[in-house]
Amino acid sequence: MNAEYLVRTLLLFFPVLPLLGNVFILTAKYLLRRDISSAVIVAVVLAQLASGAVIIASFIGYEGVFVTAISEWDYSIVFAFDAHKTYFLAAYLTPLLFTLFRLHLFKTQYVRMILLFYLAGCSGLLVTGDVFTFYVFYEVMIMAAYVLIGIKGKYYASIKYMIIGASSSALFLGGVILLYASGSYFGFSFVDQIMTFSEYNLHLVLLLFSTAFFVKGAFFPVSSWVSTCHTATNSLISAFLSAFTIFTGIYGLYYLVLVPADLLGFTGIFDFLRILSVTTMLLPALFLFFEPHLKRVIAGTTVFTIGFIGLMLSYRMYEVAFTYIVVHGLYKCLLFLLYDQFDYDESRQDDLRVAGSWKALTICGLGVLFTTGFFPALTYALKYQFVGSFGGYRLVVYFSMFLVLGAFFKFRYRIVRKKENNLFYLTFLAMFAIYYLAFPYPLSRPGIAFLIDLAVMGSALVFARPLYRRLSILSRLDTRFFFRNLNYELLYIVVLFFTEMIYLQLVVFG
Repeated sequence: MNAEYLVRTLLLFFPVLPLLGNVFILTAKYLLRRDISSAVIVAVVLAQLASGAVIIASFIGYEGVFVTAISEWDYSIVFAFDAHKTYFLAAYLTPLLFTLFRLHLFKTQYVRMILLFYLAGCSGLLVTGDVFTFYVFYEVMIMAAYVLIGIKGKYYASIKYMIIGASSSALFLGGVILLYASGSYFGFSFVDQIMTFSEYNLHLVLLLFSTAFFVKGAFFPVSSWVSTCHTATNSLISAFLSAFTIFTGIYGLYYLVLVPADLLGFTGIFDFLRILSVTTMLLPALFLFFEPHLKRVIAGTTVFTIGFIGLMLSYRMYEVAFTYIVVHGLYKCLLFLLYDQFDYDESRQDDLRVAGSWKALTICGLGVLFTTGFFPALTYALKYQFVGSFGGYRLVVYFSMFLVLGAFFKFRYRIVRKKENNLFYLTFLAMFAIYYLAFPYPLSRPGIAFLIDLAVMGSALVFARPLYRRLSILSRLDTRFFFRNLNYELLYIVVLFFTEMIYLQLVVFG
């Protein structure tokens, strides 16, 4: 078996493995009257981890795009992979690994089957090479997530995710229809096929696609759903949603908007993304500072990260942005899975009890350092890859970091004892070690920039809690102040769409 045939086989079967798992579960249920769902999930996870590792190893440094079709039919489903997709695959494999430690969170066979459908949707997105199949897997992933978000009975969050997701899908589907009507088939390289027919139509396609992915990627002002939806479910699904699913918005934005826009010379999209990203860094960070619930803080920091990643993408720093996504997947899984160690004191919400061991406290502290981007976290090096090139953003970055770190430091932590899984902690430490060894950017010694970071960190540590308590009257400035109900959030999707359309019309065509 040559290497090309092996890669083709792995790409074709990667999204099929979870679906085959459901076939085995149903077969065992109706023929053998047995529930084998837990064993099947373990087998699927291990198979995807192994095949995913081989795919990543095969495409590191790969130039071009590896394309393979299921059949020789002209309209066959096309799978494709390139070096940039390895970053998103790594972000998916991280929460997948820790599924092995949290299977007990899925109480019934039916929920475990929905999890497999969810994994199939995520996997298919990673390997697809045509827009229509992208849409199909996108819908499978989102529909499964509807159910998984509601497994703890918080159906409002599930309904919100469903409606926001449907809005994103409707915009995306409108772009797909217009794309097909413009004389193109559904390959990711659609620009080459239709720009001779209707460049104006192509601009409309990019407008619809970009708005769809801004919504899915939780760019401001369509970002408040993250804290509600990502915190409603169990910690493992929260980790999946924050480490990978939300970044399918970035994934789609890159492949279906930014790359085509570059080919067209349509730079207005990049300028709009830059403005949107700065806003997404600043305002959600302010909301986080006044957020009284720790799990909502953990979820909300993803929006801050998306703003920073979007800013990198707007300057075409693709590898740095994608590396940030991979690292984010590791520390976000850590924080959500360690959240199980925390309990609220019902009398005072800013008092938290945390498991009193050096393992839990040290690793949790490491996760907070990675979240905010302080030395020696890998995000520190990534942050200065950007700030070093575009120093005008320093004040925005530092102020956002102060607010995000203050969002964690405003709580008071009290130590209690809980039973711990040593293998869980060792696995996380091993993952951190692997990430440091494989990190593609130099970890320079801290200099003057480190002293500035240290001052920001010290200020957050000293002033966050007193400032939060003194300004408690402003605690309504969390996301619920501007986004009081679902009607407001849906309105902001319309606002985002028309704002982008007007901006592009005035700046690009005016």
